[in-house]
Amino acid sequence: MGNVGKGIKIAQAELDMSGLETEPSELTARRSRHKGETIAKVGTLVSAILASACCWLPLMLLAVGVSGVGIASTLEEYRPYFMVITIGFLGAAFYFTYRPKSSDSDCCVTEASGGDACCDTAARSTLSMLTVNKVMLWIVTAAAIAFLFFPSCVGVFVNGSDTTTVTEQMTQTVIKIEGMTCEGCSALVADAIKSAPGVLAVKVDYQKGEAIVGSESCCPFPQADVLESLQKAGYSGSLPPE
Repeated sequence: MGNVGKGIKIAQAELDMSGLETEPSELTARRSRHKGETIAKVGTLVSAILASACCWLPLMLLAVGVSGVGIASTLEEYRPYFMVITIGFLGAAFYFTYRPKSSDSDCCVTEASGGDACCDTAARSTLSMLTVNKVMLWIVTAAAIAFLFFPSCVGVFVNGSDTTTVTEQMTQTVIKIEGMTCEGCSALVADAIKSAPGVLAVKVDYQKGEAIVGSESCCPFPQADVLESLQKAGYSGSLPPE
């Protein structure tokens, strides 16, 4: 009987040890999945912000009196790569969030009594966490899309209420603009040129890199004032050779 008792104790000890070995491995796997999901979400936001930095960075630098045109031009070259990285991180985030999860039944086999209550609690906790993760994922997705499209839409917010157009009654002058890195720069360039005395209207073409300036027909074109206003805004301009 003594040997049987010792055998039972040894068997129980081995079962306890196997349970202890299994639980950490499962816990490690869960932590690894959660870590991967977090990295994917953070990477999505960071890369999306960098993808639009060519537009918002000059505004921030200009606010403190620094021209960021050179930096913005460099970031504009890398913008397609940042966009691809953003999409890659976002795909990884969706994979970690929506991929099938293994059932968490380890707590239910530890005790015969109260096992159903244990499983119900674990299921509710898991469902709540999954819901939070999905909500966070869609918030990150919306923020990433907003940053990716920010360079194309910022012009609407910066200068959307201005309806002044260049007319035939004005003196029209074409100026070549350097330093524009996105569509949003068109509105900033237009505002800078309009601040010069004698300027009545401006039409900026980002694709051509030029601006048509309408000034008072009674007076010479204020070239020096216009070029100075552009320089203060962080851009450079020049008149095409006649």
